Amino acid sequence: MEKKFRVTSLFLVILIAITTLYHPYTVKAAEVIEGFHGGSGTEDDPYQISTVEEFEILRGNLKVDDGYDHTDFYDTYFVLTRDIAYDSSKQIRAPKLGLTKCRLDGNGHTVSGITSTGKSLFNRVNETEIINIKFKNCNLKNTPLLAKDIFDGKLSKITFSNSKVSFNNRNKKDFSDESNYGSKLYYGGLVNWVYNTKTEKVNVNINMSIKGTGAYGMLYGNYRGNATGIKTAGTLNAAISYDNKNQAVNCIGGMFGNIEGTVKNSVNKAKITVSLPNKKVGCSIAGISGIGSYPLEGKKTGCRYYKCKNQGAIKATTKWKNKERLFVNIAGITAGYTDGDIQSCSNSGNITASFSEGIAGIANTANGKISKCSNSGKITGVDTKRVSGIANWANKDVKSCTNSGAIKNSASMIHYDGESNAAGIVNYADPEYRNVTIRDCKNKAKVTAVNERYHASDAAGIVNHISQMENYHSTVYKCSNSGTISGDGWSSGIVASSGNWEVKNGKNVIKSCTNTGKIYTRGGDKKPGICGYAINTTIKGCQNRGKIIKK
Repeated sequence: MEKKFRVTSLFLVILIAITTLYHPYTVKAAEVIEGFHGGSGTEDDPYQISTVEEFEILRGNLKVDDGYDHTDFYDTYFVLTRDIAYDSSKQIRAPKLGLTKCRLDGNGHTVSGITSTGKSLFNRVNETEIINIKFKNCNLKNTPLLAKDIFDGKLSKITFSNSKVSFNNRNKKDFSDESNYGSKLYYGGLVNWVYNTKTEKVNVNINMSIKGTGAYGMLYGNYRGNATGIKTAGTLNAAISYDNKNQAVNCIGGMFGNIEGTVKNSVNKAKITVSLPNKKVGCSIAGISGIGSYPLEGKKTGCRYYKCKNQGAIKATTKWKNKERLFVNIAGITAGYTDGDIQSCSNSGNITASFSEGIAGIANTANGKISKCSNSGKITGVDTKRVSGIANWANKDVKSCTNSGAIKNSASMIHYDGESNAAGIVNYADPEYRNVTIRDCKNKAKVTAVNERYHASDAAGIVNHISQMENYHSTVYKCSNSGTISGDGWSSGIVASSGNWEVKNGKNVIKSCTNTGKIYTRGGDKKPGICGYAINTTIKGCQNRGKIIKK
């Protein structure tokens, strides 16, 4: 009996020790903290915050020191009962406590006047809800507003407006001292790095400036989760720097630098301007997300981008004059490689850049289906490989998409590959791993590819080139062009070129397509109304009613 009692006691001691280690020195709701306006910190009776001093207690600057070295508020509830106005002429203090399993309800109130260099509002945020709160008239340098990291939480009905946020990492030598768990730096207006957190109805209207390298977003630098109802506005100005020893890939988005997950029913109106150095750099710039990496694991989450809109102008400038282009991609929705479907998205912002790889209204490289998307913005490239209204590189089907914005790409000098192409819908259909179909798409705008000296730039109303492999092929079906098409290489209303002479089994198909737009050509095109050049390609049921004009 005595032996059994000793074993049981030892087990209880170990259990208590583990529990203590898991929540070390936390402040629980039952432990009433002095200094709040009222409440006891429980869900039914949250701590009431009505002054700056009380908000500072929430940040961990306790009014009464109880002698413990606390790390977090744990399972504690807070509510604002009045607007909170900080003295904007003074820097805020560093936060001393984090929030774990807590809830902060702003109750529609505003926190204003936050001025900070390097200090966010909260030290650490885990499994916590921050809801129904407004922030304005803030001035932040080298820090996000809320926290560097947020894990497994929820951010809802948050407004961040009339504020300035700036990051300067131009002279940074250590690329691993941030909250990003690696060598790539992530920075955001609200949070730097967000993991498994739901975001909904967040409205950000700020002026954000960037100097240096890394991944930047007006909301988050890196986001892993699902977001809906996001609105961004204001300006985002970035001066990208070059670091010879540790060149991180730069990602800039009106909402996210990088997203792992989904974003739905969201609109970017922010104007994005990026200056690139006179060095060989890589950069992805977009209205919604600079890049969108792989979808979340587990159960299918649906479209990666659904009913998203970019309405802000995007411009990238550079003094680069090398024959080799910068590895820069720009798009209205997502600029880098995107694995996931894009549905019912649109771009109406004008996009301009030079010496880049690709510029597109929706996406550059899409490894998912694109459907019911549209572009009405002017897309203009100078010495750029590919410019298009919807996507530059399609690895899956593109369906029911429309371009009504003028597409132009001009070459001022020769490049190693000779390309400066333009297309109304897609530049390159790539059936490397599956058949690719471009279906029910329409181009209604002028598409121009200028290369008067070398005559090496192609222009097409729908697709510049549809490729074919040994086992897979491309199909263009029920597409139409009514825009004027002018290229100094191949010119065509539907497809500039099709096929692969090395492939004998694959057969590309151009079927039931119509062109009514004018085609300006230098000659040599076989059927410029439908397809400029074709090999191993079947063309059937197509009509050209547009005028063919030789340059």
